[in-house]
Amino acid sequence: MIAYKFLRAGRLGPFSGFPWPAPGQWVRGSDTRILCREGIHACRLQDLPWWLAEELWEIELDGEVQPDEHKVIARAGRLRSRVAAWTPGCATQYGEACAWRARDHAVKALRTADHEESAQALAACETLEQLRQLARGLAEQLPDTRIILTIARDGAFRALTGAAPTSAYIAAHAAKRLDGPAGYDAERAWQSRWLTEHLGLREGP
Repeated sequence: MIAYKFLRAGRLGPFSGFPWPAPGQWVRGSDTRILCREGIHACRLQDLPWWLAEELWEIELDGEVQPDEHKVIARAGRLRSRVAAWTPGCATQYGEACAWRARDHAVKALRTADHEESAQALAACETLEQLRQLARGLAEQLPDTRIILTIARDGAFRALTGAAPTSAYIAAHAAKRLDGPAGYDAERAWQSRWLTEHLGLREGP
């Protein structure tokens, strides 16, 4: 199975610190494949938003592949090639896109609460800094939509400071605030599609 794996700079496991060998060399885990403790963990396309790190690699998995909620686990894996399109610049674009999504959820919440003028003002923001400042001000004025406006403000701030994973997390929770668990799932699915399309990714057997 062809899947993906995010690593820290220098091919290091983001949690284990395991130094992955050069592409093409197999790494084998325990036959027990205990989730999050043993085995080789990787991402399907839908799992990507949960595991962002500095490097993204295409990985080949060997043997039975066990699915989990946001990852898969296998007995063995080897790196194939680094995804060159995943750069700091791409991560910034992704974080910004997520921040604007959080803004859109806040706009919808404002309209639902009959704050049309404020919704139009928020929708008209042209920069993330404008969004951050306006959302902060509106949150102080409109207590019934304060939480989602604060979420949108934080999403803009995180994107401005280069924290793409946090910006994505915030956008998902803005959607959840608006539309419940289904909104959260839909937002994570949108994030997966964004990454898949912009990075030119594929999955295969």
